[in-house]
Amino acid sequence: MEQFSARETTLRVALGNIAQQFLRQLNGDTLGGIIRLVATGLPAWLGSYVSWDTKLDAKLAAAAVGVNAVGNSGTTNRLLLGILAGSSFASQLIGDASLSKRPMKRVSQPLAKFGAEIALSPAGTLPATVIGQKLHGAEIQLEVASAQVKSAAIFAALEAGSPSTIIEKLLTRNHTEIMLRQFGADITTEADNLTIHVQPGQELLGQEVEVPGDMSSASFWLTAGRLRESWPLMS
Repeated sequence: MEQFSARETTLRVALGNIAQQFLRQLNGDTLGGIIRLVATGLPAWLGSYVSWDTKLDAKLAAAAVGVNAVGNSGTTNRLLLGILAGSSFASQLIGDASLSKRPMKRVSQPLAKFGAEIALSPAGTLPATVIGQKLHGAEIQLEVASAQVKSAAIFAALEAGSPSTIIEKLLTRNHTEIMLRQFGADITTEADNLTIHVQPGQELLGQEVEVPGDMSSASFWLTAGRLRESWPLMS
C-alpha cells in the first residue's frame, strides 16, 4: 500500500474544485488546457502521511477536474481505457453529450478480466473513472467484433504481469497489432487471424511513422462534391 502526503491530497482536491469552477465559465474548447495551482502559507504541520487505498483514490478521481478531453471520439475513449487501466494513477474520461450516450461496458468488461477497475455511470456510459493498478495476464474471448475493443485489450495486455491471449469473435482491422510490432511489441497472431498472443515486458522504441489520410473523413467531402458539380475537386 502506497502512502501520500496529506499536503498533496489537499492540493489535488483543491485544484479539482477550482478548475471545475473556472472551466464552467469557458465557452470554448478546453482540450489541452493546463491550470496551475500554487498554494502558499500552508501550516508546517500539514504534511502528515495518510494511507492511500482505492476507495480514497476513487473519491479523488471523482473530485478531480473533469475536462471534455475525448470530445466525440469513441476511438480515443476506448483506447485510453485500455492504456490507463494499467497506470499508477486514477483518471476520469468525459465525452460530449453524444459520446456520453454510447455503451462502454463492451470495453470495461473485457478489461476487468485483466484486473482493471473501471467505474461507469449507472447506464454503463461515460463518464468513466479508471483506477489504475497492476494488471495480470488473461485469456479473453471478445463478445463484440470491434477493432477498438480489441485494441484496448491489447494495450491492457502490454501492461500486464504475464502473457495474455485475446480471441476475436470476427476478424477486424489489425492496424494496432501492426503498429505496435513496429515499435517493438511482442504480439503474434495465429493462422486463424482471430487469436492474438501478447507477451508483455518489451521496451517500445520510438519510430518514424507516416500516417495515411482518413478515407472515412474524406468521404463526406467527396460525396458533397459529387452532389454539387460546381464544387471543385478537393485533394
